[in-house]
Amino acid sequence: MAEIVQGNRKIYYESHGESYPLVLIRGLGSNADHWYAQVPDLSRHYRVITFDNRGIARSTDPRGPFTIPDMAEDTIRLMNALEIAQAHVLGLSLGGMIAQEMAIRHPQRIKGLILVVTLCGGQHQVVAQDAVREKLQRMVVEGSVDARIMALDVFFAPRTIKERPQVLQAYAEVSMKYPPGMEILQRQWEAASRHDTYDRLDRIKAPTLVLTGEEDVLIPPSNSEILAERIPGAELLVIPGGGHQIMIEQPQACNQAIVTFLQKVDSV
Repeated sequence: MAEIVQGNRKIYYESHGESYPLVLIRGLGSNADHWYAQVPDLSRHYRVITFDNRGIARSTDPRGPFTIPDMAEDTIRLMNALEIAQAHVLGLSLGGMIAQEMAIRHPQRIKGLILVVTLCGGQHQVVAQDAVREKLQRMVVEGSVDARIMALDVFFAPRTIKERPQVLQAYAEVSMKYPPGMEILQRQWEAASRHDTYDRLDRIKAPTLVLTGEEDVLIPPSNSEILAERIPGAELLVIPGGGHQIMIEQPQACNQAIVTFLQKVDSV
């Protein structure tokens, strides 16, 4: 548990394990603690770096609007501060957008790339159904307990909600520790809405795994198909039984897929 200083603000990060670095980038409103289902397994194989995005949890807020490329540069600066010349990078949802920009703008910094439940943005993205988008937007704008409860089925698969309440409870407990403010959520939302890498995805040189959940209604799996088609040599893996929070719902399948892919990259 530590922090680095970037200008007049601080970025909180954690480092777990040893060996080759693996940087994990979280999505909308979430923080380093939300990797609780990944860090124990992945840190047995890699030096896992997790962190809080700008304005989230323990990282300070620089105020004002920002873009996905700005957040990509935040991550590059974190790597610089930790003297990591190159790493494997995994980004989830909004974090996957950040990881795309990193891979496009700084190809030499990424050895292996994993994009989880994310999209290219712009006019080529496959948007969620109106009811799903309305629930998410209400959660972002209003932030009430009722709005968060109503948005459960945006993030989790129906079977998880019905049969595995302990999964929802564990996630809720972590989320309540550092609840994001509505203002930073809206700025993250605005940054994501301007994301568009479709015409630049062919610039990604790192071996890439695109991972998605079969039942993701927020970022439909068709978006992962687009990424896999546009990124040279990318692999696509669709995991059954997972919604948008696939890393929480199906951690064993996800962690195994990550390790298998990265070990293959490392062996070349």
